[in-house]
Amino acid sequence: MIVSLAALLLPVIASSLGNATDSTFDSNGVKIRYVTEGKGEAVVLIHGWMGDSSMWGRDAAGNTKLVPVEGFQVIALDCRGHGKSDKPHDPTKYGDEMAADVIRLLDHLKIKRAHLIGYSMGTFIAGRVSATHPNRVISLIFGGQAPLLTGEAGSKEIDAFAKAVQDGKGLAPYLLHVRPELSEKAATALAKILYDGKDVKAWALAGQSFKGLEVRAEDLKKCDVPTLFVYGSKEHDSTKTRIAILRKVLDKSVEKVVEGGDHITTLTKPAFGKAIVEFLVAQKSK
Repeated sequence: MIVSLAALLLPVIASSLGNATDSTFDSNGVKIRYVTEGKGEAVVLIHGWMGDSSMWGRDAAGNTKLVPVEGFQVIALDCRGHGKSDKPHDPTKYGDEMAADVIRLLDHLKIKRAHLIGYSMGTFIAGRVSATHPNRVISLIFGGQAPLLTGEAGSKEIDAFAKAVQDGKGLAPYLLHVRPELSEKAATALAKILYDGKDVKAWALAGQSFKGLEVRAEDLKKCDVPTLFVYGSKEHDSTKTRIAILRKVLDKSVEKVVEGGDHITTLTKPAFGKAIVEFLVAQKSK
């Protein structure tokens, strides 16, 4: 399952402290927006599908707010097609290009290596980065998902979203697919709230491009760094199975199960943030 809908309206960490640095850079012709806060070892935060950098923390006005752990520089980007980054309508501009944006961001900031934290789609992107540029990674945190292995891309949820976008009659059919308990009237009203004014075509293209983020298990193994899988106890069984398979591949991997959390609510549980902080501190370079 992909992080979407109201999940992306709930911040992991809310902050009222100071203003983060909000910037953009050119990533092979696509403007990518990112927010930074703190000083020290770099930590790149990669959000989920249909989200943006404010998934990791926001103020009352909805602006991205970050609370870095002491000794770390936190960098949260808006993936292409999302947030305040450019939103190409060319399908070739997604897939592996979303992972390349992370490397180009590190190059732009003159950062040699970083800790990578992804949630859902962000996990797919972080997995692709670790498999293709293992020398740029200090540690990995995969939230609510596992990297996509070859042949695993494809989602009925994304297909339903893309079809609704293509049909051009609103996103209510998509909501009825993921939340069948809704009435048609309620789905139509909710779709208007969630999607009016949003570039839904860019979201659809990003979701349909996940095949370009697939990796081989042997390439993941080459990135021999400490890895944390953190997910909710109510996460989908298919995700739990994929995590179990990859834990056998990645020798330095551990897991943290957030009790009572599902793919949406895990983000809001204090145990989720605590697990991330404890893991990062433990992996900080001496």
